[in-house]
Amino acid sequence: MKSEDLEGVEARGPFNPFSFTIPSFTTMFAFFLVGVVAQSMWVEKEQGSFRRLMAAPIHRGAIIAGKMIAYMGVVCLQVLVFFTVGNVVFDMPLGNSPLGLVLLALALALAATGLGMLVAALARSSRQADNLGTVLGFILAAAGGCIGYPLFRLGGLIGVISRVTPHAHALMGFMSLFDGASVGAILPQVGILASMGIVFFVIAMWRFKFD
Repeated sequence: MKSEDLEGVEARGPFNPFSFTIPSFTTMFAFFLVGVVAQSMWVEKEQGSFRRLMAAPIHRGAIIAGKMIAYMGVVCLQVLVFFTVGNVVFDMPLGNSPLGLVLLALALALAATGLGMLVAALARSSRQADNLGTVLGFILAAAGGCIGYPLFRLGGLIGVISRVTPHAHALMGFMSLFDGASVGAILPQVGILASMGIVFFVIAMWRFKFD
């Protein structure tokens, strides 16, 4: 790693591996659902379910939103399980802002499920949707700093690339909360994740062919 990439690391404070490991796995598993979400949309399309839904007076946006809400519940349940186990078994501190954790978990769920819908809209089959979602999940996890070290803490091009991913902003928020930050401190990360999820949803609603 080049020295200029390490510029500014110390200025961002000491790296606490304990407050990084469980949030990183939580974030990765949330986005591993991207392939599952995308594939499920295509399976229903291939089985003709969407054609029947479109015959009813239901807006296509409501159909996609309903699917997203269901999978958002799965992501939130994952976050609850991971953080509960981390706190009870490994005595991991959860910070002082339960509201911050809830908002960040919801924003993470929105971004992950929205990306899954976008992959479904861009794919051409259920198998392609699953494969594309899985590959994308690993690439974003690596670029977002979920594997080994939070790359968004670095300077230079590596840090910039990392901060483009939703993974980086989820990790920033969780690590800040675990270090005692207030809900106000993580609102930028909540806003970025929610905005990503909304953009993914809008593009998916525009591109997805229900017939």
